[in-house]
Order: sequence, then C-alpha cells, then structure tokens
Amino acid sequence: MRSRLFKNYYSRFVLNVVSASIILFAFTSFLVYNTIILEDNKENINLYSLILFLLLGIVAFAITFIFLERKRNNYIEEIYQGIEKMSQGDLNSKIESKGDDELSMMAFNINVMQDTIKKLIVSEKESEKTKNELITNIAHDLRTPLTSIIGYLDILVNNENLPPEKKKDYLGIAFEKSKKLEVLIEDLFSFTKMNYGDELVVNRERIDIVELLNQLVSELYPLFENNDLECNFQSNVNSLFMNLDPKLIVRLFENLINNAIKYGKDGKVIIIKLKYIKDADIVEISIINYGRLIPEEALKKIFEKFYRVDNSRTSSTGGTGLGLAIAKSIVELHDGEISVKSDADGTEFKVIFKTN
Repeated sequence: MRSRLFKNYYSRFVLNVVSASIILFAFTSFLVYNTIILEDNKENINLYSLILFLLLGIVAFAITFIFLERKRNNYIEEIYQGIEKMSQGDLNSKIESKGDDELSMMAFNINVMQDTIKKLIVSEKESEKTKNELITNIAHDLRTPLTSIIGYLDILVNNENLPPEKKKDYLGIAFEKSKKLEVLIEDLFSFTKMNYGDELVVNRERIDIVELLNQLVSELYPLFENNDLECNFQSNVNSLFMNLDPKLIVRLFENLINNAIKYGKDGKVIIIKLKYIKDADIVEISIINYGRLIPEEALKKIFEKFYRVDNSRTSSTGGTGLGLAIAKSIVELHDGEISVKSDADGTEFKVIFKTN
C-alpha cells in the first residue's frame, strides 16, 4: 500500500512537470515563431530576445505547475492546520479525507491516530479512577475483617470469665475473618505481579483434574451449606490426568466457584460440569449458577481488573474485583480459554484446556 501510494505521488509529480514543460515548449516556440514571422529575418533574433523568451517560458512553466499543484498545496495546508489543532490539544477536529492518494491516506491515518489517542486518554482516566476506587475498596475490605478480628481477640484476651462456648465461637469468627484477609491479600499480591509485568510462575505437574475438582467441592462444602446452596459435580470421565499447576488451578476454580456462590444464592444450586472431548483433545469445565443474570454490557468487562458487576460494598459481594481477572490470567498461562454467558439457562463460566 505504501509503495503504491508513493509511486502514485511521483507519477503525478512527473506528469505535472511534463505537462508544464510541454506548455513551456509550446509557449516559447510560439513566441520564437511569431518573432521570426514579424521580423521576417532569423538573424534579427538576438540574444536578448532569446533570454526574454526563455524567461517568459519559465514564468509560464511556473504558473502552469502552480496551477496544477494548487489543490494539493491547499490540501497540505489543511492537513497542517489539522495537525496544529491536535498539537494544541483539540482532539475533536477531523481532517477530511479527500480522494484516494497518499495525502488522503495520510489524513485518514492522522484521524485514526487521533481516535487512538482519545481512547488512550479515556482509558487512562478510567484506569486512574479505578485505581482510586481500588485504594478505597482495599481500605474498606481489609479494615472490616481486621476490625472484627481485633474486636473478638480483645474480648478473648481481656475477659477471663468468658464461657468456653463463647470462646470457641469468637475464635471461629476470628479464624473466618483471617481467611478472608488471606484471600484479599493473595489477590492483591497476584495483581501486583501481573500489573508490573511479572507473570505468575507455572509449575506443571501430572494431576487428575477430576479428583482435584472433587476434592475442591468437598473442601468448599461448608461454604455451600452456609449459603443454602447445593453443589452438583458432573463428569463424563472418572479420571483425567493433565499437566497443570495444581496451586494455580485450585486458585482458578476457587475464584470461579466463590463468584458463583456470591451471585448465585437465589438459584439454590451450583453445577460444575467436566466434559472430556477425546476427538478434539480438550476438556471443558463449566461452573453454572442460577442467580441474578449478568447484564450484556457487564459481560464484556467482567474479566477486566477491578471490574465488579455489583458496585455496592456488602459483606456478601465485597471484594477487590480482581478474582476473575486473575482467573483469566491463570487460564491463559495454561494456554486455555475462558468465556462467560448469562441468559435464561443460567450464568456459565466455561474453561477449556488442551489435554495434551
């Protein structure tokens, strides 16, 4: 494309020069011929007359060339003025793309660059806003469980006559709040690594993904029970060994299942499906809940860092908004794919891994 545009430019330039030269030759010949006729004697044409004819021819050449190039010169001026406005911060002005030559292509590319810069500025503002919200959210999310932990431990330390049952209850609450703090801090740690270009380290091992999911469902049983949810794990194979990082895979499905628990309570059941497709050498793992549907506009952003479908700060849905972004990163580190859909059939997060 670029070489063709430059070829067109030089071809047009040469054509204009040739056209102006032809006019120069014709004009000069006309003057010389008429002078010979009028003088009726070639010898009477002196050097000064030839110089005069040449100068007049050059003037004619220049006028013709300028006339042929005037539209292009005006368009170049228009492009320059557009660039000048952009350099002064006016990113709303557009340069009209005229014709199909190198200048129109330049104008088009400048407009594309302008749109890209505008998008980058908007993205940067949104990112800055999101970071500020993140700091506020982190302060809230860390302070709430920490305050509870300190409060219950203070009671345990300073109240020697506390009944054993109460001590057990308070220790249990402090432990649960500590686990929540651990998850939040782990999310922030993972985000920091990703945000500054450090990839999570993948240590692959030969593991049985069916057994891993079965074990994870068993470990999360109290969480399902506390939220009045049933968990139904379905698999079309009894075992499936794959080369995966067990810690990261557990983290991945913990994030997806916790997300399903947070937003799927109204559905009363969470289904985890594992489907091994031998012909395609892939495994599909779906986490489905039947709670609130995710709006269409939210589906496009749901894997972005900090994004939360529910912006309210509640104990049930509170979080940093990093869980799904981290889940997506873990899937991609394993060369897999992750997708989401939300409709009348439920909200489904699907992860696909190659088995070989």
